[in-house]
Amino acid sequence: MPKQTFYNLPEAKRERIMQAAAVEFSQRNVQNANLSNIVSAADISRGSLYQYFVDKEDIYVYLFQILRAQRAAYTQPAFALYKKAPFLRFFEAFYVLDSQYLLNNATDLAIGTRCYGSGDLVSRSIVEEIQLQYAALFLEAIEQDKKQGIINGEVGSQALADLCVHFVTDMFIFQNVSRKISLEDIQSRVRELLRIIEHGVSCDN
Repeated sequence: MPKQTFYNLPEAKRERIMQAAAVEFSQRNVQNANLSNIVSAADISRGSLYQYFVDKEDIYVYLFQILRAQRAAYTQPAFALYKKAPFLRFFEAFYVLDSQYLLNNATDLAIGTRCYGSGDLVSRSIVEEIQLQYAALFLEAIEQDKKQGIINGEVGSQALADLCVHFVTDMFIFQNVSRKISLEDIQSRVRELLRIIEHGVSCDN
């Protein structure tokens, strides 16, 4: 997390530093990122940067928190359906909004793609934390649906939650969006996948 000296900076300067960090981390993973590029783009000294952050991993984690908050805010309208409509309907709305956000934010998409595809410890920790948060969110709604008879009681709740987590993490969504396919194509894709989850592939269903 940033040091207090960072929070004491004018907002414009804080934003300039984080924009410079976003550009660097969109082009290189945290292991290969160069602090010199960040301080140059932000027009600050290297010594100043260390007054604000411990190291580049510290900047990286904080940047990811900012981007996650922005992405979460964008998907907030879907939560009007959370535990009020069947889980899969909520998930569809959530997934489409999440995809739309990434389609509209190329830098965030690039940073996420590098993070989810990286094997370094800090990136893995970020991904694991996000996956746990999603799993808990999805699991609660799935369990409610099972109690209401919407989802078959024999369905493994954790398995379904994990499957949906993989839709919005790992590389699944990033592969879809980075292929430059349209939002309509993404909507069609997720509806087909959810139809398979609901009805299966057996002719007996």
